[in-house]
Amino acid sequence: MKQSDKRHLESLIAATEATRELFSNRNKSTREKMVARAFLRCLGIGFSEEEFVVGPEEPVDISFREARFQIREMLGDRKRGQALREQLKRYQKAKSINDVTDPWRDSIPLSFTDVSRGIAESLSSKASKYGVEACAKLDALVYVNIPGRHLYPLIPKLDPIVAEELDRQGWRSVSMVFIPFSCVLVAKADCPAFLRKKTGRVRMKWPHPGGWFDPQ
Repeated sequence: MKQSDKRHLESLIAATEATRELFSNRNKSTREKMVARAFLRCLGIGFSEEEFVVGPEEPVDISFREARFQIREMLGDRKRGQALREQLKRYQKAKSINDVTDPWRDSIPLSFTDVSRGIAESLSSKASKYGVEACAKLDALVYVNIPGRHLYPLIPKLDPIVAEELDRQGWRSVSMVFIPFSCVLVAKADCPAFLRKKTGRVRMKWPHPGGWFDPQ
């Protein structure tokens, strides 16, 4: 094996192991802060790290100013733990870069309607667990993380069935981040003003080509 190939494969293995560590249970709060940062940046809301507070208690994952975020991740059909294990095994067995090089595939558009349906579905189990009374004090935030897909068209019009379902679940607000976009889908009158004022528009306010999740 070429020395350059060896170094590159070693870097891929190290990156995959770091990703598995990030998605371990002990790093749950770290991941939730990352999602909150990305959401606020894409929405165009400035912040300081000190404003992110873990909890203080279930079902609040991250408190930010007046917001009480319950954070969920929407993965589509994939099982991340299994995918990462298989990826790591593939890198470890590789004899050259060619063994880990995948063919280029164009990103496939995912409509706002389909995304919002998936969001309602992903929040359903938590809404059932906490109940309407608790959800009425929570701001649901869903990180849409589906590789190979992108949000298009950028028309944030809720399907009536989805709107009815989110209303039934009872959340004070429902928002999403789908890099590089953020959108507040639902915002009731008593939700934080910075969310309510941004309702109903897909926003892409972060001007940089990366760094959405990073600490300041």
